[in-house]
Amino acid sequence: MVKIVFFTFIFFVFSSFLVAQIVDPSTLPDGWHKVQIQPGVYYDGETIAGHLEGKGEMIWADSSSYSGKWKTNMRHGKGTMKWKNGTMFMGKFKNDEMIKGTFIFENGDKYYGKFQDEKFHGKGIFFKRDGSVEKGVWEYGKKVK
Repeated sequence: MVKIVFFTFIFFVFSSFLVAQIVDPSTLPDGWHKVQIQPGVYYDGETIAGHLEGKGEMIWADSSSYSGKWKTNMRHGKGTMKWKNGTMFMGKFKNDEMIKGTFIFENGDKYYGKFQDEKFHGKGIFFKRDGSVEKGVWEYGKKVK
């Protein structure tokens, strides 16, 4: 009976260390941290003045991830966003939105150009998997020229 109580005690003591604690980034000192900031959401990177700031990577519960520059808790600067379905964006972000870069679809098609509101917007080039290429101007995801 003593062994059962002892092993139960040891199990609970060590299992408490294995549970990731959720941390509010605003409470972190300046520096590099590897923390869970929401259930299933992990950040490994720099914080400054209580914000995700500088280089860092975030992984969401659905396995989507972003690796790149952060400014005031937002994707800002050069970075790569990968979604769980295999699509990916590599390029520039501003205030948490894609601005310019390459978007790769899960089927292999690629778009290089500008974005607005998460849609193709402005001059761009669409490279299809079959080898065809479309150059033009897009407005909110639709080719207009």
